[in-house]
Amino acid sequence: MKWRLKDKANDRAIVSDCGNYQISRFTLGGADLFTVYCSGKEIGDAQNGNEARRIAEKHSKGVV
Repeated sequence: MKWRLKDKANDRAIVSDCGNYQISRFTLGGADLFTVYCSGKEIGDAQNGNEARRIAEKHSKGVV
Protein backbone atom coordinates (compact mmCIF):
# COMPACT_ATOMS: atom_id res chain seq x y z
CA MET A 1 0.00 0.00 0.00
CA LYS A 2 1.37 3.42 -0.91
CA TRP A 3 0.80 6.58 1.12
CA ARG A 4 0.67 10.31 0.36
CA LEU A 5 -0.02 13.49 2.31
CA LYS A 6 -3.71 14.25 2.66
CA ASP A 7 -3.12 17.79 1.38
CA LYS A 8 -0.19 20.16 1.03
CA ALA A 9 -1.26 22.34 3.98
CA ASN A 10 -1.57 19.40 6.40
CA ASP A 11 1.48 17.29 7.23
CA ARG A 12 -0.29 15.52 10.13
CA ALA A 13 -2.35 13.11 8.02
CA ILE A 14 -1.63 10.66 5.23
CA VAL A 15 -4.02 8.67 3.04
CA SER A 16 -3.58 5.39 1.21
CA ASP A 17 -3.41 5.19 -2.56
CA CYS A 18 -6.91 3.65 -2.66
CA GLY A 19 -8.26 6.48 -0.46
CA ASN A 20 -9.95 4.17 2.06
CA TYR A 21 -7.33 4.42 4.81
CA GLN A 22 -6.06 7.48 6.67
CA ILE A 23 -3.47 7.84 9.41
CA SER A 24 -3.56 10.97 11.55
CA ARG A 25 -0.82 12.04 13.94
CA PHE A 26 -1.74 13.77 17.19
CA THR A 27 0.86 15.21 19.59
CA LEU A 28 0.23 15.93 23.24
CA GLY A 29 2.97 16.76 25.71
CA GLY A 30 5.64 15.82 23.19
CA ALA A 31 4.29 12.28 22.67
CA ASP A 32 2.84 11.25 19.31
CA LEU A 33 -0.23 9.07 18.82
CA PHE A 34 -1.08 7.71 15.36
CA THR A 35 -4.75 6.91 14.75
CA VAL A 36 -5.77 4.70 11.83
CA TYR A 37 -9.11 5.14 10.05
CA CYS A 38 -10.88 3.07 7.40
CA SER A 39 -13.66 4.89 5.53
CA GLY A 40 -13.97 7.37 8.40
CA LYS A 41 -14.17 4.77 11.19
CA GLU A 42 -11.33 4.36 13.67
CA ILE A 43 -9.76 0.90 13.43
CA GLY A 44 -6.74 1.31 15.70
CA ASP A 45 -3.93 3.43 17.08
CA ALA A 46 -0.18 3.10 17.39
CA GLN A 47 2.86 4.71 18.96
CA ASN A 48 4.71 5.13 15.64
CA GLY A 49 3.94 5.54 11.95
CA ASN A 50 5.28 2.16 10.83
CA GLU A 51 3.08 0.33 13.30
CA ALA A 52 0.07 2.37 12.12
CA ARG A 53 0.78 1.42 8.49
CA ARG A 54 0.95 -2.26 9.48
CA ILE A 55 -2.48 -1.97 11.14
CA ALA A 56 -3.95 -0.55 7.93
CA GLU A 57 -2.31 -3.21 5.74
CA LYS A 58 -3.49 -6.07 7.96
CA HIS A 59 -7.01 -4.61 7.97
CA SER A 60 -7.05 -4.33 4.17
CA LYS A 61 -6.07 -8.02 3.89
CA GLY A 62 -8.77 -9.06 6.36
CA VAL A 63 -6.31 -10.27 8.99
CA VAL A 64 -7.63 -7.99 11.73
